[in-house]
Amino acid sequence: MLSEVTATRYVTPLREGGSLPGIVEADDLGTYVMKLSPSGR
Repeated sequence: MLSEVTATRYVTPLREGGSLPGIVEADDLGTYVMKLSPSGR
């Protein structure tokens, strides 16, 4: 079963572009890669 966590801090982007993955820290003290989509779409 997957657990739900909340991203607490955006650490860094992994590359430049329209829909870019980024590294985030979460409230469970884990670090995750999250795909972010551009705003306004």
